[in-house]
Amino acid sequence: ALLGSYTWAKSLDDSSTFFSSSGDPNFPQDSLNVAAEKGRSNFDLRQRLSVSYSYDLPVGRGRRLLANRGWVSGALGGWSAQEIITLQSGRPYTVALHPDIDRSNTGRSNLGFGFNDRPNRVARGEAADPTPEEWFDTSAFVFPEFGSFGNSGRNILEGPGFADVSFSITKDANLRESLRLQFRTEFFNTFNHPNFDLPDIFMGSPTFGRILSAQSPRRIQFGLKLLF
Repeated sequence: ALLGSYTWAKSLDDSSTFFSSSGDPNFPQDSLNVAAEKGRSNFDLRQRLSVSYSYDLPVGRGRRLLANRGWVSGALGGWSAQEIITLQSGRPYTVALHPDIDRSNTGRSNLGFGFNDRPNRVARGEAADPTPEEWFDTSAFVFPEFGSFGNSGRNILEGPGFADVSFSITKDANLRESLRLQFRTEFFNTFNHPNFDLPDIFMGSPTFGRILSAQSPRRIQFGLKLLF
C-alpha cells in the first residue's frame, strides 16, 4: 500500500499560544498597538509532504513464491517492509530582546515578561547562506531607543526545515493457529539527517542567532511482540 499527502497552508493571527518558546506570549508588546502583533502563527508550516508505504515480500507460506518449501518457506516468508518519509518547511519565530533587557521601560522584565519586547529591524534579516553558526542576519536588528518599542514584527523569520526517513522491517512467525510472534527492526531518521531546532532569538544573548541544539539523530531499535 502506498499513501501520500501534501499540505500547503498559511495561518495568521495576533497570538498563538501562552508563553510559547518562540517569543510569543499571549499579550502584545504594546497594548496600544495590537495590530503590530499580526503575523504568522507559531504553528504555520507552509508546506508538508508525507509519503508512506507497506510492502509484503511475496515469499513463503500463503505468498506467490516458495509457498510450500518446508523450513525454507518459514525462514524466508512473513517479511514486510514499511517506510515513512516526511518533509516540511520550517517554523516561524520572533526575534526578541533578552528577558533581562527592558528597553521599553515598562518594568515587565522584572516580572519575567520582558521577552516579548522586540528590537528595531533595519534590514530583512534573512541570512544569504544560513548555517547553525549564524542562522539569520543579526546585524539587521538594533536596540530601540530607551522608552520605546521596537518595530520588528512577530514571527517574521523562518527556522530550519524538517526531513525524516523512518524505515522498519518486520517478520511474522505463526506458532499456532491463534499465536503469532513478530520480530521488528526499526530505523528512525535512517540517514541521520540533522534536523536543527530554532536559533537563539534573544538579542543581547552571547549566542544570538546561533542554533544550539538539534532533534534526535538516527536511532535503531529491535523488538519482539507476541500476538494472540
